[in-house]
Amino acid sequence: MRNHFLNAVACCCALCAAVSCGDDDGRMPDYSKPAEQTIAFRCTSAWGGDNPTLWTDESRVGLYCEQTGSVNTPLAPAAISAGEAEGLFYTRMPWEKSKEYLFYLYAPYGESNTSTLISGSLSAAQMQNGASSSHVDGLGLAYAAVTASEPSETPLAVTLKQVFGYLDLSVSTTKWAGWTMESIQIESLTDAALAGSYTFDLASGKLAFGSDASKSLLLRVSGGELSGEPFHAYAVTAPSDGTPQRYGITVTVARENESSMVLTGEVSLDGGLAPEEQTSLTLPIDTFDEAMAEDNSIDLSDPDGDGTHETANCYVASLAGQTYRFPANVMGNGATTPATPGYAGAGSADGIVPTPLAPASAGLLWQTAPNLLLDVKLRGTEVYFTTNGTAGETLSEGNAVIAVFDASGNILWSWHIWVTAADLDAAVQTYVLPGGFAAAGTTVMMDRNLGALKSGLWETNGNNLALGLLYQWGRKDPFPNIDDADMGGTGALAITRLRKTYDAAGNALTTDNTSTDLSATSWRYINGKALSAEQIARYPMNFTCANSDWIDTPQDDLWGNPYSDEIGDTGHKSIYDPCPPGYRVPHRYVGTPFTVDGLNAKKKPDNWNAQYKTQAEIQAAGGNIFSFGNGQSSYPLGGMLFLNSGAIVPFRTGKYVGHYQVSMPASSATKSYRFYFDYANVNPDDSNARYIGGSVRCMKIQ
Repeated sequence: MRNHFLNAVACCCALCAAVSCGDDDGRMPDYSKPAEQTIAFRCTSAWGGDNPTLWTDESRVGLYCEQTGSVNTPLAPAAISAGEAEGLFYTRMPWEKSKEYLFYLYAPYGESNTSTLISGSLSAAQMQNGASSSHVDGLGLAYAAVTASEPSETPLAVTLKQVFGYLDLSVSTTKWAGWTMESIQIESLTDAALAGSYTFDLASGKLAFGSDASKSLLLRVSGGELSGEPFHAYAVTAPSDGTPQRYGITVTVARENESSMVLTGEVSLDGGLAPEEQTSLTLPIDTFDEAMAEDNSIDLSDPDGDGTHETANCYVASLAGQTYRFPANVMGNGATTPATPGYAGAGSADGIVPTPLAPASAGLLWQTAPNLLLDVKLRGTEVYFTTNGTAGETLSEGNAVIAVFDASGNILWSWHIWVTAADLDAAVQTYVLPGGFAAAGTTVMMDRNLGALKSGLWETNGNNLALGLLYQWGRKDPFPNIDDADMGGTGALAITRLRKTYDAAGNALTTDNTSTDLSATSWRYINGKALSAEQIARYPMNFTCANSDWIDTPQDDLWGNPYSDEIGDTGHKSIYDPCPPGYRVPHRYVGTPFTVDGLNAKKKPDNWNAQYKTQAEIQAAGGNIFSFGNGQSSYPLGGMLFLNSGAIVPFRTGKYVGHYQVSMPASSATKSYRFYFDYANVNPDDSNARYIGGSVRCMKIQ
């Protein structure tokens, strides 16, 4: 369930006489009234009576009813319930006369619950955006038991009781006005459980925490501005037994370009922490002890801490609850791309000279899950951010982009943060290039696409985690790939079907496929307009196309490799290269091991060094597995962003096209080389329009 709590959390669920089982496909049913003689539920919810729950299309209620044979049946709201305090939940189960029903309901729904003894976990690491309390969505647990003996066309009212307690932490300060709240650590000094795994008996109403119960809870706050007025932070915790409770409190505050401060003190709750209601607790931080916070961040440009720094446009964050930093004054890898004397290519190869950046602020542009990255800030010449979760726990994986801005709010540069626990260096593969292509040198490749959260093919993952992100040739900034729901789609699909992304506050971002105006901080897919060289960094979320290119004047060395017929001319990493430290966009010949002679094999499966040879096999797998000597590498059909009927759309993604970018442009001013394959062709030496968004498989720098 994804309920929006306006302030605190209290759920009352009025069960109407017809609850949706979710139509068995997870989509929201579009009922406006219950079917005749069927059981339906109308749910209302409030915290303290004046803070209603607004149901969304993602809300789910679990239902148990012995009389109807319902065992953990998921109930979705009717379409008319979205954004309303009263939610209509319909079933297809009929009423029977002269029969008494006992309904057990709970929210949010958990798929693994097989009996009325339900289980779950209350996180000890929670996250709040600004002053909003919406983060308590999905953290709480509410339930009800209600009986009915007569069939009714009238909704049956049910009040869902809250199982946990809810803390309103009121932070009062004058001393720290102008600072921002970073986190609040709550530690029980009476040895009471605050969070952890639990079981809850719907029949008895008894709650029990497991042996891993945490005596502390960390609430991170992003954008919590402190002033002379109290700042309210909200945490969901295990309730206490009514006895007085004492808590050790650690508050971390920060101010732009200053070290964070740690404030510690103790507070008490004489009546303990009751369930079903909001408990107010004042934190007088002006009276707390203060100390300068230790900087335990990891420098992503020197992750080993040996003083060897390497910057890039992509950094890999691999630990949960860890603070990272990276230089914000360097363009990409900071390398100069020298001019190519006497260059005879279709575009220019005049070289690229980076300049130092002088940012005034930093911020998160987008992320693939709410709260993937927390507390993005600029401190001096470095950007800091923290990954979600608690140190030592499983990492929440995904992708995000952070930007730095000048004093006028213009984007100076941006960086892709690849949040993955994978040991990318340990999984590299050394390709053996055939025949005369060996002059390209040792070719050591990642085992997955840039931005992918799994290796392998998408079918083996059950979703699009293996696809990674999409890149226009020569650009450093990524675009999201297709949404899970369309993995089996064909042809050109609607632009709204790209994977969801979210802003720093956790709001879903929309995509504009009609505007002709550039926007620095929103998704725009613009046909008929190209970027200038000066705009490359300024508009990282705008996918543009004019005359088959995204840039108005062809520039052949954007990825450090101007056009050449010499196999040994493999270029070098440029400031626009999208790969992380130690890696670069691969050379032109990376796909040559995948055919018998290293040449294009159009509709000639016998010439493929591939595991799958038929359309049915390739589409069923969602890609192909290619040989490169003594090893094999999986390449998913990642599709591409493409111009179709005047609109830019995700095209043939999932089961149709593998478009893998390489560093070299083609001899045409509008084309670049690529490794291309589908269910009928394997072409190591293919080319297509430069504006097309394709996958990148990074190559290790030797």
